[in-house]
Amino acid sequence: MGKQIKNDLRHVTIEGNYTGGNNIVNYYTSQKEEEKVDKKNKTIFLSYNWHDEEIVDRIDQYLSKLSGIVVKRDIRDIGSWKSIREFMKSIRQQDYAVLIVSDSYLRSKNCMFEVTEIIKEPEYKDRVFPAIIEHGIYNSFIRVEYIKYWQQECDKLEAAIKRLDLENATELTADLKWYKSIAFSMGEFLSMIADKNNPDIQNIEIQIENAILKNR
Repeated sequence: MGKQIKNDLRHVTIEGNYTGGNNIVNYYTSQKEEEKVDKKNKTIFLSYNWHDEEIVDRIDQYLSKLSGIVVKRDIRDIGSWKSIREFMKSIRQQDYAVLIVSDSYLRSKNCMFEVTEIIKEPEYKDRVFPAIIEHGIYNSFIRVEYIKYWQQECDKLEAAIKRLDLENATELTADLKWYKSIAFSMGEFLSMIADKNNPDIQNIEIQIENAILKNR
């Protein structure tokens, strides 16, 4: 990326009779220099269910205005005909993830896929900011119900696949593996977010900003 530098050389004589005037010099940074600049930005992945879009819009607008912050969100960053799954996997490459935890979120296979991806990362607990809408996660019995929900989803999909000929079920078998991964990770995830001193959802964006500033 290039930038312009304005030289003011009026009335300056350079080794002879040439007297300079105003001129514009295009100065181009190298790719490595640009990468150094880009690395100064912190990236935040917004993981959410579309039922919670109003809250997400508020958080997105606030964080996107902060200097040195780049917010990754599906409605902006998945190009036409691009892979949704690949975008969801990219949660692992971001500096932080904001998880908008609602009942709809906890029952969404796409949202929970993003969760199973981020928890693969070492020290992921320090990289996620849960924004809690569903306060039932603090109750052990309700956490059990969410784990049971995903076990039942696995059982239903597995039963449906068994009614197909084996050669027709290859892709669905991959989906079943995905569902089982969610069911397996659900207990760890719920316990992790329930153990955090989660700020109130009404000012969560300010708390996220403060946490990021502390880590810089």
